[in-house]
Amino acid sequence: MVVALQGCKTLVDRPETALELTPRDFTTVPEQDQHLDIVQVPTDVFAPHESTSDVTTTSVGGVETITTQKSIVEKNSDGSTRSVDVGAPTEQIRLRVGDKWTIDSLVGQINGRPVYASKFMQSIEDRILRIVAENPRPRARRLIGELVFERFDQYINNELIIAEAEGMISPEMQAGIFNWLQGLQEQTVAGYGGNRASASASLQDQFGMTMEQYLREKRDEALAQDLLRRRVKPRTIVSWRDVERRYGLLEKDYNPQPHITIGRIRLTPSDELLIADVESRLARGETFAQVAAALTLPDGGAWQQCQLPVNGMDGLELAQDIRTALGAVAQGSVTAPIRKPTSVTWYCVMEVLQQSQRSIFDSMLQRELRRDLEDKRGRYEQFRYLKSLRARWVTNDIDQMTHRLTTIAEDRYLPRE
Repeated sequence: MVVALQGCKTLVDRPETALELTPRDFTTVPEQDQHLDIVQVPTDVFAPHESTSDVTTTSVGGVETITTQKSIVEKNSDGSTRSVDVGAPTEQIRLRVGDKWTIDSLVGQINGRPVYASKFMQSIEDRILRIVAENPRPRARRLIGELVFERFDQYINNELIIAEAEGMISPEMQAGIFNWLQGLQEQTVAGYGGNRASASASLQDQFGMTMEQYLREKRDEALAQDLLRRRVKPRTIVSWRDVERRYGLLEKDYNPQPHITIGRIRLTPSDELLIADVESRLARGETFAQVAAALTLPDGGAWQQCQLPVNGMDGLELAQDIRTALGAVAQGSVTAPIRKPTSVTWYCVMEVLQQSQRSIFDSMLQRELRRDLEDKRGRYEQFRYLKSLRARWVTNDIDQMTHRLTTIAEDRYLPRE
């Protein structure tokens, strides 16, 4: 069928069987199709998305920061709606007349990469605002300095490790990393609903980053772990001699001496009735605890608690007559009374607590010691490796850069005095 549009001329001769079409032909249902149902799509489906702006104002020290986040309202398949952020939030700073505000500052370089104050402050701004709101100025100033020092130290380590790891990537490794990232992206999308748009929105809500930023962070983590494994792990080998030496230092902790509890009943010679009562009770077979309870002695008559030396009672720091009396009776039995001009005393070994012993040939203990040594040696070797990277690649003084960042943070966020 040849179509001839009205108002147009064609150089081709129109066949006799040609039909003329008019706009009415596209809006009229043929008679043979009158029985078909026509689905009408609601107009709101094609309507533009409703956009909103969430504006928050934060005031610190007379400086107002207005943050605007634009978002659109999308409809889900079930008819519900959801809000999706559009782009990154924008900030507007309002200052009083005469106030100063540091827009940005180059504080130094790490491995040839410039370090800007504004980019660094973005990661800790929420913490700083909370510190300023919850603490007086002197304490807030100290906490801000500690936060900047801690985070900047981590920032330097991360930058150096990632830069060193990227410099060691071979072309073959590049291809492997690309394939690994592709698989990670597919797993992430599948884990967040099976749709890239929904996965990106979920990552933005949960971590505050886009899909590309999330994959970049995972890539940097993998590169850093691989670099530390190759550079630090070989230096953390623990030998059997190291395990023995460590066990020797902690042997007292793993094999503690037994603890002994000694009870005492002490009366004055003038308490003849009580002395006779105690002797009669013991003669009837009552225990030390029962007699002490009858006399209402504090702590059930317990007198001393100490470690039992290797040589037993003879090693106790007690008078010779007490050690002899205790050595002559079994645990739980009461000694014969020791009479002196000022006292009549009975003693008893109330309890000997023997804690569990752990030998160096205990396989679980060996693994525990080896793991502890590997952790400590690993932290030390990692510190040495990072120190060597700093000496090689950090061109500016770290303390000077930290001081600059702290000063900028105080100027920005601390209230004016």
